[in-house]
Amino acid sequence: MSRREDLSILIADSGRRDRWLIGQKGPCLALARLRSGQTPVVSFEATWSSSRPDVVAVDALGVVNGRSAGQATVSASYRDRQAAATLVVTAEDGLRIDSGQAQQGDFSPGSTVTLWLQGYYSVASAEGGLLSLRISDETRTISTTPAVAVAKGGDFFLLSSTFVIPENSVEVCRTAILQVGSVTIAEPKSKSFPLWCISVRR
Repeated sequence: MSRREDLSILIADSGRRDRWLIGQKGPCLALARLRSGQTPVVSFEATWSSSRPDVVAVDALGVVNGRSAGQATVSASYRDRQAAATLVVTAEDGLRIDSGQAQQGDFSPGSTVTLWLQGYYSVASAEGGLLSLRISDETRTISTTPAVAVAKGGDFFLLSSTFVIPENSVEVCRTAILQVGSVTIAEPKSKSFPLWCISVRR
C-alpha cells in the first residue's frame, strides 16, 4: 500500500473550545496519520476552506477567524484526503484568554514587575464595554489598570500592568475584566490556567 493511501487528516483546534467568540482567531492543525504511527503536521501543504466564510473565515495556513454568529464547517484537503471540523461562533459578552502570557522582573517582595495578559473579547448586548487588567494576590487586589473602552463586536486584546509586589504576597495573579453595563466578566477563572499566577520568590 502506498504512503498516499495511508494518509488521513485530523483537524484540531489546539485545545480551544468549539464555541468561538466573534473576532476570535486561532489555528487549526492538519495532521497526516500514517500507518507507521507518525502524525506529521501538513497544515502548510493543505488546502483550507470554510462552508460559510461570513461566519468563519480560514486563511491559507489554517488560521480561522470568527466573523459572525452561526455555524460553519472548516475543511482541509491534502493529497487525496479530506477532513472537516465544525466551529460555532456565538454573539455574546465574553472573554477568551490566550495561552501565551508574559512577565518581566524579579518576582520578589518589593520588586517592580510587569505582567501581560492577552486574548479575545466580545460585546454583543450593548454598544460597548470597558476592558481592564486586575492584579491580585491571595488576599487583595494590588492594582487595576485604567479601563479601555471597546466597541460592540469582538477583537484581540493585550493588556499589561507594572506594579510593586507587596511584602507579604505569596503569589500574584492577573485577570482580565470586561464590564458590559451592570455585568462584570472575569477571566481566567481557574488558577490551573497556564501562567495565570506567578509565585513570589523569597
